[in-house]
Amino acid sequence: MAAASYFPLLGEPLSLDLVNTRIRSDGTDVDLLDAPAALATWLAAESGRLSWSGAVSAADLHAVRTLRDTIAALMTARRAGTRPRLAAVKAVNAALSASAPAVRLVWTAAGPRAAKRTAGMQRDALLYALALDAVSLLTGPDAALVRTCEHPDCVLQFLARNPRRRWCSASVCGNRARVARHYARHQKAG
Repeated sequence: MAAASYFPLLGEPLSLDLVNTRIRSDGTDVDLLDAPAALATWLAAESGRLSWSGAVSAADLHAVRTLRDTIAALMTARRAGTRPRLAAVKAVNAALSASAPAVRLVWTAAGPRAAKRTAGMQRDALLYALALDAVSLLTGPDAALVRTCEHPDCVLQFLARNPRRRWCSASVCGNRARVARHYARHQKAG
């Protein structure tokens, strides 16, 4: 399955692309990041904006899903004009403070050498990039443009650069709404 079809709305700010890995289908919430392989697929789809190499572990998946849910809560609080839980702010700040370089200096008895980043360091760098994008979006001029799709069976978020935009996708959710209105009109007439 191609990443573009697996993840329904790519190309938004990175933190929204992450939040949009949790969708609703037929009234049921679905987590598209349900396994390490799914996270690997998402990371490959975002490879132009995120640096990742190697396998994805269950710990990586857990860390990214936890940050995703935290960012989603912060986005919801921002749209509602309410204060988020302090734990959510602390979680993002922890991700921002844990950034790790790609290489670090190690000095052993044999002398200095460059050590490649460990899996934990790579995860920290990923979480840092995701948290930084979320902070930039939440505090920047586009924060007021973040919307949730108005289709009742959709939870995807997007930047509404056009103030009339109501749907994550006019061809999917917008079309579903038009079909539902058409069906309702014909049911009343008949």
